[in-house]
Amino acid sequence: MIAESLAVFLLAIAFDILLGEPPAKVHPVVWIGRLITFLRTKAKPSKAGGIALAIIVIAATVLSGHLMVRAAGYVPLLPLLVSAYLLKSTFAIKCLLEVSRDIGLMIDRDMNEAKSMLPALVGRDTSSLSKSQASSAVIESLSENYVDSILSPIFYYLLFAPLGYGLEAALAFKAVSTMDSMIGYKTRGLKEIGFAAAKLDDLANYIPARLSILFIALARPASASAALRAALRDHGRTPSPNSGWPMAALAGALNIRLEKSGYYVLVAKGAEPKTSDVLRALRLMQTAIALTLAAALLILFSWPMESWTIVMI
Repeated sequence: MIAESLAVFLLAIAFDILLGEPPAKVHPVVWIGRLITFLRTKAKPSKAGGIALAIIVIAATVLSGHLMVRAAGYVPLLPLLVSAYLLKSTFAIKCLLEVSRDIGLMIDRDMNEAKSMLPALVGRDTSSLSKSQASSAVIESLSENYVDSILSPIFYYLLFAPLGYGLEAALAFKAVSTMDSMIGYKTRGLKEIGFAAAKLDDLANYIPARLSILFIALARPASASAALRAALRDHGRTPSPNSGWPMAALAGALNIRLEKSGYYVLVAKGAEPKTSDVLRALRLMQTAIALTLAAALLILFSWPMESWTIVMI
């Protein structure tokens, strides 16, 4: 069981780093999004309707992934490839780093183009952002998405891998995350139906968000104490109960001020972020991601030898 989980994990990481995101037509997250869109038109715009929508989306996602792997069992090695492909769809290492880097570089080259690119990362109005505010937005999103798009799905994969349901757990998380990104807003028309999705996302990211500050701190040992102090002090300044942890830790590690105008300020006494700080943040987060993957592999390798023997026989 653990040997299989390790092989799936390694192959999924290879898929992500070497190939990046699959085409939209065959991307499992796109399929989840289409299901959410369809169900939203059918569900009652109420909390009860939102709960029903969430149950159906999570159940359909997990069951579909499970059945796809089972159906692939008639061809040697195909279940491994299908499992790795589905697991890869739950995280986006290459995409997050590349998009963040491209926007960071574009802020210096063409601010108008950068503003048009920013919605790929952030949900705020970008039309009036300065270079400093745009740089802050990229850095904030980079740290927040490290949790949501990398650490959390890996966390749930590892948590349930010993039971043989690591892939299903990662897919369930991705279903929750996708629902939150589509309907988990406190706006008219979404506040009620998106309530369940938003609360489930808060719950699912609760532990990973707090674990993230350790990886961010370890990624820059010289400023580890500053990262941890900033996270412990400023994490509650954001509306989200989770996003403040990685954002404040990264701001503390880099000693920069991160601000979403009208919403929050993190590390208020830090320097105004510059475009060069986006590259600094990227280097730090690349190290944090590498540490995350190393820790995951260490956990998978640490399981008792009996678990390996059973699979290998």
